[in-house]
Amino acid sequence: MTTTIPYPIDEPLPAEVAASGGRILRFQRYPVFGWPWYWRRLALVLPLILLAAYATGTEHAAFAHDSDEGFAVSWRVAVAYLLLVGGGQLFAVVIRHARLSQSKEYALLVFAILIGMFAADVAGRWAEDFHDALMQAHRQTMMQFPVGIQSKDSFAETLWQVVRNVAVYFFCAGGWDLRTYWNQQERWRTFGQQQQLQALQNEKQRVDMRLAVLQAQVEPHFLFNTMASVRSLVRSDPQRAEATISALVDHLRATLPKLRNTDAGATTLGEQLDICRSYLEVMRVRTGERLNYSIQVPRELEASSFPPLMLISLVENAVKHGAEPKPGPCTIEITAQQIETDGGRSLQVSVSDDGMGLQVGAGNGVGLANIRDQLATRFGERASFQLVGRERSGVVATICVPVEVPGEG
Repeated sequence: MTTTIPYPIDEPLPAEVAASGGRILRFQRYPVFGWPWYWRRLALVLPLILLAAYATGTEHAAFAHDSDEGFAVSWRVAVAYLLLVGGGQLFAVVIRHARLSQSKEYALLVFAILIGMFAADVAGRWAEDFHDALMQAHRQTMMQFPVGIQSKDSFAETLWQVVRNVAVYFFCAGGWDLRTYWNQQERWRTFGQQQQLQALQNEKQRVDMRLAVLQAQVEPHFLFNTMASVRSLVRSDPQRAEATISALVDHLRATLPKLRNTDAGATTLGEQLDICRSYLEVMRVRTGERLNYSIQVPRELEASSFPPLMLISLVENAVKHGAEPKPGPCTIEITAQQIETDGGRSLQVSVSDDGMGLQVGAGNGVGLANIRDQLATRFGERASFQLVGRERSGVVATICVPVEVPGEG
């Protein structure tokens, strides 16, 4: 069941939601049918009610030459008018604070306004009958009275007067406030959507900033380790040192432009695979071919969009935590396939190794935290990330994102 929009009823509205009314209509700064709204609105119309009631009573007193009768007429007229402009709204305030479901609240608010109209009509007839009785005593007939006009006109004229009076009653008893209430609900809904959009944009900026930091860390970290390895190989194995430098140059020439492109909508799986391939080639040469790697990805999937730096982060983790600590050879495999999920087609990319396996605290690093944040920000619940240990040894890291091919509408 849909509930009403959860915003504070007795607190000022944001400027984007509140209706403009200046100082006189400052009650419009509060939610309709809330207590602050009600008391401020009543304080605005109460002087007008008292003035109208005083004018009616004074007129009668002047006619009857009796101030007591004038006062009696005045307070009865004041009660009738007060019920007209405040009775239904008071009932509506009580309903609004009950926090009912949206459909129930809508229906009961309309019912409250109708109850206010009925109460005002009863009070108006009561005041009118009292006034007519006094006039009868003075052997006079009041031709007009503010509430409950009697007429001996034709049926069409009588019908028109009834319709007109009902419309006036409905407007004064809260019909216009109902319209304001519905408009206010819509403005609040729009405001909430804008706030959510702004929050998502802020989160995206935060993740993009962390991505930029990660990007700035990837190149120096990789370069420092590789150059340190080359320095140690220069004396012990000059040929492998030269091969490592050649592989490093090829890697930097091929991948630096792609590493600097962090636009998730512009990078493809193929581009990210190129980064991983050249990186793994450098590591293979650097480790004396103790590291082997395999990339098994259908060519048709390489054009699919894929977020930047995620795949290389998984490959680096596989090398750092799986291959390097393991004595003996280690193999890293990158695979990709298209699968069907509840949300449609998804691209599933896995990086697996047969290295040391999951260690204590694995999965809590900054790089993996960045991956989770990026996926949540860019895709929400449509994307997922898993890190699990293999049965014998090693780890499998899997990213699943919605299939998006650049150029598709």
